[in-house]
Amino acid sequence: MANSSSTRGTSLDPRARRTRALLRAAVLDLSTEKDLDSITMSDIAQRAEVNRATVYLHYKDREDLLLDATESTMEGVVEAARACRLSVDTHALPDATPTHLISLFAQVDQHRAVYRQMLGEDGSARCATRLEHLLAQAWFEQLTAEPPGSPHETALQVRAHFLSGAVLAVIGRWTRGDFDGEGEDGGGGGGGNGNGNGMSVAEVADLTWALIRGQK
Repeated sequence: MANSSSTRGTSLDPRARRTRALLRAAVLDLSTEKDLDSITMSDIAQRAEVNRATVYLHYKDREDLLLDATESTMEGVVEAARACRLSVDTHALPDATPTHLISLFAQVDQHRAVYRQMLGEDGSARCATRLEHLLAQAWFEQLTAEPPGSPHETALQVRAHFLSGAVLAVIGRWTRGDFDGEGEDGGGGGGGNGNGNGMSVAEVADLTWALIRGQK
């Protein structure tokens, strides 16, 4: 997955890669404790045990670092979406929920706090837009792989973005516990991992797949 920041290169030396990994981990760790919007560069530097100046050697600003950290959680989600094998003809889709869609929600559940924050009302629009784009791109590639005679490319773009936006809305509400009566304050509970009373990974995947197939 290509990084979008000009400050993120591919030829970093091992020490730089280690530092960046520490900074990303610090952001993800802090996101379980506070809103993404309230995480400061000083917070991140302290958690990563580096000085503040070091952070700016690797990232141009706080938003750049937040995007890189959250994007590091997106790869598995996007790859799972790419493997779902959607079809233009929804009647041709299998009844059973694809294991890859279940995997998509399982990947989200691993970083539940991050997605709850990122897709919340006070979340990061930049991060949410990035994930929406990546998901839509993954599904557009599948839809355009259909045989000749498929709908016009523009129609397929609309469908891919429609699906992407819908799935993001489900992820946001699910991670906040809106489907289980948990609400914001109870949302950390392992609704997706079976340790709590919330909607499980399999349940939310099944319901999402039914809607993708056009079922009620």
